[in-house]
Amino acid sequence: MLPLRAAARGAALAVVSLGLALLAGPALAQPKPTIVVMGEDADEDSVPRGNRIFQRVIAELSETMNLRGYNVYDETAVAMGFTQPNRVRRRDAELIEVARAVQNPPLDVVAVFQIYASASKSAYSDIVRPEVRIPGRLLNVRTGQSLGSFEVTGVQLPPLPQGCDRECLLERVGAEARTIAGDVAAALTAKLDGVMAPRREPGATAAGAGAASGAAAPGGEACGGFPTAYVVRLNGFSAQEVQAVEEYMAAFRCYEHHRPVRTGASAAEYWYETRADSGRLGRNLRLMLEHMSAPGQVQFSGNTFVLSRVATR
Repeated sequence: MLPLRAAARGAALAVVSLGLALLAGPALAQPKPTIVVMGEDADEDSVPRGNRIFQRVIAELSETMNLRGYNVYDETAVAMGFTQPNRVRRRDAELIEVARAVQNPPLDVVAVFQIYASASKSAYSDIVRPEVRIPGRLLNVRTGQSLGSFEVTGVQLPPLPQGCDRECLLERVGAEARTIAGDVAAALTAKLDGVMAPRREPGATAAGAGAASGAAAPGGEACGGFPTAYVVRLNGFSAQEVQAVEEYMAAFRCYEHHRPVRTGASAAEYWYETRADSGRLGRNLRLMLEHMSAPGQVQFSGNTFVLSRVATR
């Protein structure tokens, strides 16, 4: 009898999980991730924030990513309410903390770049050539995961004209840096495109991927969204309910992976990776409690979902 009951329970869970997937699937389209471009200028040899070259580079990075279809927000506009927008020589730790503190809109990716600019004179003539190097990298704001990096190197820049003063130098180097920044931005967005690309399980066919892959949508369409991670905490649930919740979460559409962080008699915590956004995941969790007939509340802040069981008589 026990195996039959287990099988029946598993079948019921599969049906309900499919229902959750169908309910959550068409309702919300997967949006592009929100991005903020930030310059790291803690190194004294790098071009500082506020410099004319810096402004041209950040504008080109933002515009290129914007034209590639990503939602790019201005750092000053979204963070001016709680931090000084004109601070210079900021470390990457400060930049990441600022990005995480922004709540409206919630940021998914921070693109961090540095600018190194100089001019070198030829050993055989009076020709002076500018040298510009712009390394850039992408970080997942919530998890700190590195999503890719790129740097344009080996570019032969045209020499500076004779008698080039400071104004001339800023304009010439700024123009070259802007061109290089466009190449860096194009490479970084290509890396983001790869992260966003729908994934299927190895060996799954296009027609059968929906049934074979936990990350596939109903009808065989694979999930294409920004992969991110959430913390899911359960409070006041019984051991049987915690097990059922874990099975439900593994059956949600766009599920990638989960790992128990902490478990106890009445509480549990999971690291939950998915390609679904927070809105879709929150709806699934609320529907899950409804299907489980488990009165409870779902609260969300930052990247943490807290599910609290409401005890009843």
